[in-house]
Amino acid sequence: MEGRADSGIEIRRILLLTRLQKSPRGLTMNQLVRDCSKVDGWNILGTGLWEGVRIVLQSLINDGLVALKTKFLITMKGRDYLADPLKWRLNVETAEEVERKLFWNSIYEIFDKALTRLRARSQPSSRKE
Repeated sequence: MEGRADSGIEIRRILLLTRLQKSPRGLTMNQLVRDCSKVDGWNILGTGLWEGVRIVLQSLINDGLVALKTKFLITMKGRDYLADPLKWRLNVETAEEVERKLFWNSIYEIFDKALTRLRARSQPSSRKE
């Protein structure tokens, strides 16, 4: 990866970092590929699923955000990167239209589900009025 990643790659990097953050013991390449296959629009144009995951992982390793021991693990630098959206290299205008639409719709859906769950957890006491 030279310089700044395009938005499609950056979104994939954020998704992989998030998945690795939730797995304190790390994940194998097979586990990551299986997880990524569940995300609509994950495939990078012109590459297979396995190769696309490898490209994204390599960019994370090159930046010191992920380390490989027996499994892929997020580093402290990766946790800091994930916690600060100002460090993310997103540029929505440069992403290809179809790819951008698929990813943003998927992200909105995930956030909507999470927000619904948070609201459901915080409202039981107010419903009993």
